[in-house]
Amino acid sequence: MGILSPMNPLEGVLRRCGATMAVRGGRPIALHFGSPATETAVCRSHVGLADRGQRVTYELRGAPDDVERALASLPEGDWFERLGPERAIVRCEPMESAASHDAMADAGGTVLELEGKYAAVGLIGPRSKDVLLAAQVDTPAIVVQEGENAFEILVAAARGEALWERLLRAGEPFEIACVGAEALEHLAVSEHLPRR
Repeated sequence: MGILSPMNPLEGVLRRCGATMAVRGGRPIALHFGSPATETAVCRSHVGLADRGQRVTYELRGAPDDVERALASLPEGDWFERLGPERAIVRCEPMESAASHDAMADAGGTVLELEGKYAAVGLIGPRSKDVLLAAQVDTPAIVVQEGENAFEILVAAARGEALWERLLRAGEPFEIACVGAEALEHLAVSEHLPRR
């Protein structure tokens, strides 16, 4: 089964669910769970459950006006969730992280990178909101909406596996399936996965 890596708090549950793993950017990720084509179809018709930990997480802090300005300066394709007038969580792709950081800092915000603090689990597909509601995910989880049919749920790294299993159970009536990076990449290229 391999040794669990501190770089991916979901590695154990991903392997138990049958993931074919690979290392990208120094981090173990789930490439697929048997069939990328089937996983892509699930995301289009029902709901896919995915590890989204490869993305970068920032916490933005500052006076309300500074936070507002910093969020408005984010590059297209970043997502955020406000935690109050003086705080927000920002998520971005690794290749965009430097630009995102600099844009927020230049706008007057204090930017903290939160590498390793959170496990990030994604729900992608037309039944994603149904699963989110059925699982009754609440604080201290942070829910970031990417688009109408795409959500990320961030929890403390130590709670990541429990969140995955909770969403998987709650999603059974909605035909949830585990999906890997290959299916998500195909969706992003072919359908421009919704972004905030």
